[in-house]
Amino acid sequence: MYKLKPITYAMGILEKGTFYMNVSHILNKKADASYSVTADQSLSEAVAMMAEHRIGSVVVLESGSLKSIMTERDVLMALGRGRDLSQVKVGEVMAPSLITCTADTSLDEAMDLMIHNDTGRRIRHLPVVEGDECVGMLSIGDVVEALLTKKEFENKLLKNYIQNWPDDEK
Repeated sequence: MYKLKPITYAMGILEKGTFYMNVSHILNKKADASYSVTADQSLSEAVAMMAEHRIGSVVVLESGSLKSIMTERDVLMALGRGRDLSQVKVGEVMAPSLITCTADTSLDEAMDLMIHNDTGRRIRHLPVVEGDECVGMLSIGDVVEALLTKKEFENKLLKNYIQNWPDDEK
């Protein structure tokens, strides 16, 4: 486990009536910790950590720098092949290519990365980086929660607008 850097709050009105949210807004609402493993750790160690902390992914570090990510999907693939998790190294199942975003990435851009990326597959966990350092993890659940928050905010704005509609005085 390592501490994440604090990130600037970034949510507000971009133009009149247009609400936007950056990845940093989501990270500011999350716990101030992320979990990591190394490529030479066993998959059973990584799974134990994920289960203990009730998380769906861990970042893979090499000499303190972000190298890859390992998710519950990678674990299931190993189990599906009949592998003994204590005999499999994280490096054997971790993502071959890493898709990341930054704290300044908009929510819309992050969602697009999760669906359209160089892997050709949808991803549910997106490491947030600053240089070679991981500063957080964005999950599909975080995105859904942020979208609900955005919709609720927009709904309140619309209700306020309708309730305060000026009377036609002629």
